[in-house]
Amino acid sequence: MAAFARPALAQHAQAGQSAAAVEQADAWTPEATAALEASLRSAHAQGLDASVLAHALDAAGPGDPGRLTAVALAYARALAFGVVDPKRVHETFSLQTNRGDLAGELHAALAERRLGAWLASLPPHDETYRALSQAYLGARVASRAHPGNAGLRARARTLALNLERLRWLDRSPPPTRIDVNVAAARLWFLVDGAVLDSRKVVAGARGHETPLLQASFRRIVVNPPWIVPQKIAAKEILPKGRRYLARHDMRIVDGRVIQEAGPDSSLGAVKFDLDDDQDIYLHDTPEQAAFERADRHLSHGCVRVEDAVGFAHLVAEQFGAADQFDDRLASGETASVSLDADVPVRLLYLTAYVDDGEVRFAKDAYGWDADLAQALGLGDGALAIPVKLGA
Repeated sequence: MAAFARPALAQHAQAGQSAAAVEQADAWTPEATAALEASLRSAHAQGLDASVLAHALDAAGPGDPGRLTAVALAYARALAFGVVDPKRVHETFSLQTNRGDLAGELHAALAERRLGAWLASLPPHDETYRALSQAYLGARVASRAHPGNAGLRARARTLALNLERLRWLDRSPPPTRIDVNVAAARLWFLVDGAVLDSRKVVAGARGHETPLLQASFRRIVVNPPWIVPQKIAAKEILPKGRRYLARHDMRIVDGRVIQEAGPDSSLGAVKFDLDDDQDIYLHDTPEQAAFERADRHLSHGCVRVEDAVGFAHLVAEQFGAADQFDDRLASGETASVSLDADVPVRLLYLTAYVDDGEVRFAKDAYGWDADLAQALGLGDGALAIPVKLGA
């Protein structure tokens, strides 16, 4: 505790208050309260509506440090972690999320008289978040100027929802990684934080949604067989009979349907073998015409990659295995290509995102925007996500 607070500590401790409560009371100076008030006024830049918190702040006054702290923590949680827990919205969600001891950080920020700077540090500061924030502010102004324009209102709401999704995520993702935007059906390969490659993908169809997960692969399987998931085999393959299996180079081994490797294999020539518990991975496909479609949500959940062989060579090259990849692919045999490091993959769902420096929008193929809006309490006419006391 700072020296200036010690006399107050002795006085209040005699009245039975804890040291933490005394420090809290002394720390909420008029300057700190003003900094919190100013931060709440700028909530709209995050796509947030902090009016409930602002009213609570007005009602608290200098004699209610507990309420001031509650307001600050509610807003800090919204900025740092998002308003809603993503696992409330998605049945499967294993993306790495942001972490932090907000109560401890708030205590330090108050003691060091840097509350405003601390609050400003909590939301993401990457290029995508900044661009979506700027686009949101513009859409918000335009929508208010033209209240009858449903398109402008929908644009602002979409941007607000995706700012929320970005707040969920770890602020320091692996600088070398593959990001797949399932909504846009596109991937980006980043090396040391810079985009090296971007290309189309085919993602899961509605009813077979590609889950939001984070996993890694350290090997690329060339000429892979397809071990058909049990549900797909039972519903879509086995009922078609043995002639169908024979025509598609499928056989039953130990109760599992397996499609042999080859030019007609559903996995194509390469598979990026993700280490996850959802049986989801990236792979090639013989159905190349699908990449020309505007709506590329067609798979059973896995991610099909455009020119997957070329992409696999590019990845292998970055991890010292290009020659090994080329040799094993040319052999025609099923084999694994080992990389010298794990390659993290994030499967995201962003209906507003940034590509080539431009804010773009994707169709809400799974209806997850509506699900998120409902979880957030974002009413039909609202343009900003409400933040509540104790949220």
